[in-house]
Amino acid sequence: IENYFEIGKMGIEHALLPEKGLVLPGDVVVGADSHTDTSGALGAFAVGVGSTDLAAIMALGEVWLKVPPTIKFIYSGKLNKWVSGKDLILYTISKIGVDGANYKVMEFTGEAIRGLSMDNRFTICNMAIEAGAKTGIIEPDENTLEYLKGRAKRPYQVYKSDPNAHYEKIIEIDVSKVEPQVAFPHLPENAKP
Repeated sequence: IENYFEIGKMGIEHALLPEKGLVLPGDVVVGADSHTDTSGALGAFAVGVGSTDLAAIMALGEVWLKVPPTIKFIYSGKLNKWVSGKDLILYTISKIGVDGANYKVMEFTGEAIRGLSMDNRFTICNMAIEAGAKTGIIEPDENTLEYLKGRAKRPYQVYKSDPNAHYEKIIEIDVSKVEPQVAFPHLPENAKP
């Protein structure tokens, strides 16, 4: 087994795989964790499935997925002090609800996203599932490519949305209006400044 991680050299899959360079832009990633979508921060189509589905995928080497529609989120403006990726995604979920992106792709873009660290991007994509999304994705840029230097174990292909791509919806968010958020019980949509 090529990528076996012994005790003390392992971690949770949605953090470990990007850190080890095992997920790259353009990959299709299927994992048995609902937060597999974290790898969307690298420009991968990453989805979580149930354990039984994953066993079938591993046994057969294929997966059938309905192609989900995409909601494009454009984040513009300058982030306020102490505002992070977690605040942006909680704010977004508070606006669309925990079922606001059911079986959809949440594509995160805009100048504010391009200015975020990879950790913040991973956090945003990680929480797309909390809005019901099939996955979250961010188009790879210079920050992504820099993160992959020394990590990528194989060649990869960067894919970008077509200039005339069709979106189910486009939602624009001015991040200068976003303050640090706290999610109150019992759902992430209960986020408040």
